[in-house]
Amino acid sequence: MKNTLFNIIAKLNRSRGKDRRITINAFFAFLVKGGALIVSLFTLPAYMRFFENQLALGFWFTALSLLTWILTFDLGIGNGLRNRLVVPLTQNDFIRVKSYISSAYVVLGFFTIIISAFGYASFQYINWNSFFNISPNLISTITMLGVVRLVFIGIMMQFCLRLISSILYAMQKSYISGLLLLITNTLLLIFVLLADSGDLEKNLKMLSFAYIVIANLPLIVMTLYLFLTKLKRMIPSIKYFRKAYAIDIFRLGATFFWLQLMFMVIYSTNEYLITFFIGPEKVVDYKIYNSLFAIIGTMFALALTPVWSEVTDALAQKEYRWIEVLHKRLNTFVLIAVVVEFFLIIILQNLINFWLAENAITVNYKIAIIFAVSGSLFIWNAALSSIINGLGKLKTPFVFLTLGAVINIPLAYMFVLLTNSWVSIILANIISILPSCVMQEIWLNKYLKQIIIKI
Repeated sequence: MKNTLFNIIAKLNRSRGKDRRITINAFFAFLVKGGALIVSLFTLPAYMRFFENQLALGFWFTALSLLTWILTFDLGIGNGLRNRLVVPLTQNDFIRVKSYISSAYVVLGFFTIIISAFGYASFQYINWNSFFNISPNLISTITMLGVVRLVFIGIMMQFCLRLISSILYAMQKSYISGLLLLITNTLLLIFVLLADSGDLEKNLKMLSFAYIVIANLPLIVMTLYLFLTKLKRMIPSIKYFRKAYAIDIFRLGATFFWLQLMFMVIYSTNEYLITFFIGPEKVVDYKIYNSLFAIIGTMFALALTPVWSEVTDALAQKEYRWIEVLHKRLNTFVLIAVVVEFFLIIILQNLINFWLAENAITVNYKIAIIFAVSGSLFIWNAALSSIINGLGKLKTPFVFLTLGAVINIPLAYMFVLLTNSWVSIILANIISILPSCVMQEIWLNKYLKQIIIKI
């Protein structure tokens, strides 16, 4: 093990330029994700002990998933800022960097205040028990409203705080963002393990308060650390707000925002659709399968995080052949990851038995195959989008992700009517994302061939 680690470090030292930065970020990303994997193995069983009622646990997962959607409504400012910071950071243009950062914080801060006030005030007019398909006899209307509001507050605080992740991406320190998420999940696990479990409503309230603190504390600490040390000359200031920069970030980010939203309609509505069409108790079964099959895709996507900014930098320097070689390498890694996804089916029952012990479920291998296919498409899409987003050529994913999002929910509803099974929703995901993956691959190959011929 020791020799293996030394060999990896030696390879990192031999790497150069963009390849070296990508390799370093990927290496540390895998270390971080290894820690996240250990945490995830304990998290679901801990939640299942904390909430003895699976309906309540299903509600918590669904509420957190839906309200996390709000984080995508930064109008793409985070992604726009990320793309715009790459070049001035490499040129040490501190004034330009500070102006972009200040403009992003001012605009996003304004939207945060507006959305927070509107959301908090309007929530009281929504019947949350009906929305989440939960009887008032299990969780009272007042408790439901209180929990939703508390989680909403925690998420809105992240609205501006998560801009530090976009800055880290532009600085080629993407693994640190993964580390922040690992810290948050670890702290939540520790809380669930150590908190005194009371009645159902008390547990929901305690967990909601804990979420506000735990989800935001690592972001606050990292923001203060960076702007008091490495980014001391670039601390956001209202004096450095530039309307032109804000419009530039918003214009670029709006397309990223739409793509992110469409992708979430396909992949992040599953908990709610299962809750609404079948029942919240089935969300727990979904989480068991999804947690295991998503590990490979999540690790892959995390390792790809630095690719986006490196492609943007390579495009600016007209290093087109490097982008072509990178695309071929990523396709190889995609194939390897897909093989691992399907290998997971073979050992799935043993993993679940070890992971959940007395709460283990019996594996349905047809369901497992469907999740392996879905996970494989997630991986393929992640590889393609990491390059295409860096190129800023977003027309093809814009068209086909939009098409996928439009058909996903109607397909899910139709399949559920035909089968009365929550697995139909995953089938809808597969059909919705497949055309986008195929067309992005075709477009990217054609584009790279054309620009290389012109050299």
